[in-house]
Amino acid sequence: MSRAAVILAAGAGTRLGGVAKAMLKTRGGQTFLDQIVRTAREAGLDRGVVVVGPPFGVEVAAHAGTLGLSIVENFEPGRGMASSIALGFAALLELDDVTDAWLWPVDHPDVRVETLEALIAARGSHAAARPLVDGRGGHPPLIARALFAELAGCESEPEGARSVLARADMLDVVVADRGAIRDLDTLDDVELPR
Repeated sequence: MSRAAVILAAGAGTRLGGVAKAMLKTRGGQTFLDQIVRTAREAGLDRGVVVVGPPFGVEVAAHAGTLGLSIVENFEPGRGMASSIALGFAALLELDDVTDAWLWPVDHPDVRVETLEALIAARGSHAAARPLVDGRGGHPPLIARALFAELAGCESEPEGARSVLARADMLDVVVADRGAIRDLDTLDDVELPR
């Protein structure tokens, strides 16, 4: 049995002036995607699926390939995040040995390995477990295989994956990890290279 991650990296980074978030550098000099994969592997990641799309799909896919990740292309990411989530979880449904997966937006690179380990330890028979920081739900939730099919169809839901997760047996796991709630979306959040 194996653990996976669906990493959402199909955005156009418009709030950042049009850059591939996956390729942005952390303070440590790694790309966001590098850091996410390193952290997830420390917590037992066996397989990673990266959802990419235009305009940066080729660049992000090439980088993801160097990390040993599978690529799923979203040709129409403008349909919204639910379209990428659906494609990522549809790909995981093809992998019979995957028992659960983190749903990880690429703009959350600062999550700590201890948070991932806490989700694994706590999930038990729950359909999902998510980090809770100062009363706020964070990323990445750990999703049991029992929800993969619903997430693969989440585009037809009124609020996409939120609708699926809202009715799921979700366990909130209290952690002290600001990285779980800090998404890096705007120029104020990220120091871009000059």
